[in-house]
Amino acid sequence: MRKISVVLVTRNSGSTLSGCLRALASKDPITAPANAEWIVVDNDSTDGSIETANKQYPALKVIRNDENRGFAVAANQGWRSAAQELVLFINTDTELMNDAVSKMTDVLEVEHSIGVIGPRLLREDGSIQKSVWPEPTIWTEICKPWYKLLVSLAEHGDKEGRWYPVTSLRGAAFLTSKTALASVGGLDERYFFYLEETDLFHAMQAAGLKVAYLPDARVTHFGGLGSDDAPFDKAKMYRQSLMKYFLKNRRPWECKALSLWWKCSGKGL
Repeated sequence: MRKISVVLVTRNSGSTLSGCLRALASKDPITAPANAEWIVVDNDSTDGSIETANKQYPALKVIRNDENRGFAVAANQGWRSAAQELVLFINTDTELMNDAVSKMTDVLEVEHSIGVIGPRLLREDGSIQKSVWPEPTIWTEICKPWYKLLVSLAEHGDKEGRWYPVTSLRGAAFLTSKTALASVGGLDERYFFYLEETDLFHAMQAAGLKVAYLPDARVTHFGGLGSDDAPFDKAKMYRQSLMKYFLKNRRPWECKALSLWWKCSGKGL
């Protein structure tokens, strides 16, 4: 069986970490401790969650930061210390369903043009959550309700058992390789929180790699529970990250239009 590394970025994730690790251990042989290297990169937790996890899983590899360094920095620390070529990034507010990672691994091992692959995300009640999204543009921002509806309709029509290329994935869980990550320099550490994975997927496509979605692989995503204590305005942080994305990846007129749109909407950076 192919061995993989699993990277989890945490900060005071005691309410979700144990459930996530329990599912990794029991729901898929490829992510079980006997086969996978588990790496937790902790951004200065104070809730005792890491100590509890270490007692339950002694082989857990922990990288501790003495401050909250954000997701991109911590994720890069994780994959760069990984022993295996294949790397699963997974949020603590998720739980694997049966063999989801094995199914994604089977695709990556055959389709060498794929740089990253993600699963279908489900809500706690089993309903389908938006797992894919078009590239952020001025139009997706201004017409966001319409795009959300289109994405929802498309995902409900997905057939099981086949992968297909997409523009971007929701970053709650995705499988990639150290080679693919290294080819684009890893995650851009100028992002602190939000859109760092969107930027990564954009960079992979620019490098000629496909971003793939496999609806047959399923992961429950509880949504946001791992960042409830975030000491910042989440909406403002999202706008700051989105502007970084636009300045890096979109045209100058779109950046100006985005600023104007926010100003007219009473939002600021």
